[in-house]
Amino acid sequence: MQSLYIDKGTAGLREFMQLRNFDAKRLVTVIDSYPLFWKSIRSSTLTIPPQIPTIETYLDKLKNVYPDTKPANVYFTISAVRAAGVTQDSVILIAAEIAMGDQHTVASEFPDKRLANFFKPKATVDIIPIIIHEYVHAQQKGEGKNLLGQCIYEGACDFITELVLNKPLNQSYLVYGRENEQELKAQFKKEMFSEDLSNWLYNGTTTKTMGDLGYFMGYTICKSYYRNAKNKQQAIQQIIRLNYADAAEVKKFLDDSKFYN
Repeated sequence: MQSLYIDKGTAGLREFMQLRNFDAKRLVTVIDSYPLFWKSIRSSTLTIPPQIPTIETYLDKLKNVYPDTKPANVYFTISAVRAAGVTQDSVILIAAEIAMGDQHTVASEFPDKRLANFFKPKATVDIIPIIIHEYVHAQQKGEGKNLLGQCIYEGACDFITELVLNKPLNQSYLVYGRENEQELKAQFKKEMFSEDLSNWLYNGTTTKTMGDLGYFMGYTICKSYYRNAKNKQQAIQQIIRLNYADAAEVKKFLDDSKFYN
């Protein structure tokens, strides 16, 4: 593993290893521990290289939507099942073994339901929305300090992705959110200024309903902001350039969105 994979690996792989704390030993352990998972995911990961030209075409479309798009380096890796994607400054790291999973991927060997819940809603895998979402992250200033700010930080990427693709996204949390919007809207209003993210974000292993519904809330707020803006191009800039860590700026963005009357 060390000599044939890591020593020959890209700068992206090395950065992923550092950010998500894994090494050759950890890689060998997860490969030995989950053989059915790795066998089931391999064919999906091999579909990525032929899609590179299509990915580049959609990144050009992102530049049409947001002309100030800064270039970023995208790396596809096989990691230690740590995270589907990580963006650090102008580097985008995609863990193909998670990003390419779908309902046919075997996740029964894992001790918790995180990956099973992540894979189950996906009949097929489309890598394009994942890349655009992470590429938008590379354009942002930084993450939020409270729930509202972090939800808009994540949801902005889904909203811009939808503009680039020019069709509705069908991630499971967006489908669920659309079906339960009024109930979620009322509950979110009670918690949105909290610094506790656990009920809304990164909670796929703990929730009893649907994880990551904060993505839906941020996405819907951005969509409302865009819909109510007179200058659509300026609205896109404001969505991406928002200082998500500034509570006052985020609150003003929410007010201007007219999401809550």
